[in-house]
Amino acid sequence: MLDQIFAPIQYQIARFETRLEEIMTASDVGGIQEMAYHAVKNRGRRFRPALAFLTAQAVGECSDAVIDAAVGVEIIQTASLIHDDVIDNSETRRGADVLHLQWGNRAAILMGDFLFAKSMQVLVGLNSLPVMDATTHAIQRVVEGEILEGEISSSGEASLYFRMINKKTASLLALACELGAILGNGSPTQIARMASFGSEIGVAFQITDDVLDLTGSANNMGKPTGNDLREKKLTLPLIRALANCKNGEAAHIRNKVINGVETDSDWREVIRFVQRYRGVEAAREEARSYAQSALNNLNALHTSSARDALALAVQHVVERDQ
Repeated sequence: MLDQIFAPIQYQIARFETRLEEIMTASDVGGIQEMAYHAVKNRGRRFRPALAFLTAQAVGECSDAVIDAAVGVEIIQTASLIHDDVIDNSETRRGADVLHLQWGNRAAILMGDFLFAKSMQVLVGLNSLPVMDATTHAIQRVVEGEILEGEISSSGEASLYFRMINKKTASLLALACELGAILGNGSPTQIARMASFGSEIGVAFQITDDVLDLTGSANNMGKPTGNDLREKKLTLPLIRALANCKNGEAAHIRNKVINGVETDSDWREVIRFVQRYRGVEAAREEARSYAQSALNNLNALHTSSARDALALAVQHVVERDQ
């Protein structure tokens, strides 16, 4: 399915990779170059740039400006992940050692700051006030989401979880689609609908990620599974299972997670609880609901191969195993 999604944008993806490496490694400081090469080599799925390119094609034309905008958004994402890994004391990212393990927390945090500045340099170069307005708003929301994440463990409220992922995860996917529509010369309606599309697919993506953290394999995910529980995070499958359980077992499991799941035996006990009280099924159903909302936004686009690829991207988000 990914091959079909990326088929209309092969040229843009190739240009994107060249520009990303060129911009991220542009420094006369050796340590920055080394960390940048590590980050570029440890590549993700390129899902955000793909959505930006497909959106631009769907509303008009995918120009070099869209490629640079996608580079800017991806650098913001990379910077936020570097900071995330320090905050969460993570050890791996996509199967590779994280920056702070090799270069230390100080260097990793400064590298994240450097990349935020780089992203602004690229995006300012597009000379578009709407682009900068959308970008600064998205960055603000990402930081708010990071702070909200720390409050979920103490509350376990579904409403707080959705506020958090709308800000932390969905904001940059929404930004990629919005910038693609702006720079692709979409109509105001198309720009708004594609920003909404990105937000909805972002929520579906994060819910699916949280399900896979409980049910997926480490080999498929490129990172250890069960990290959310070990980091005392209450994600949607567990939140729904706790709500479905009407006896004292819910309080026991909640306290176990909040106090820290430290052993494999504890981890298996929590997983069995989530499965027994249908937390995974409930979360997957909600991911499908957000995916359908995302699809509805595509009605603002004319029929095209790019629009078909965007529809496939929605399907991939909820059906993936990694």
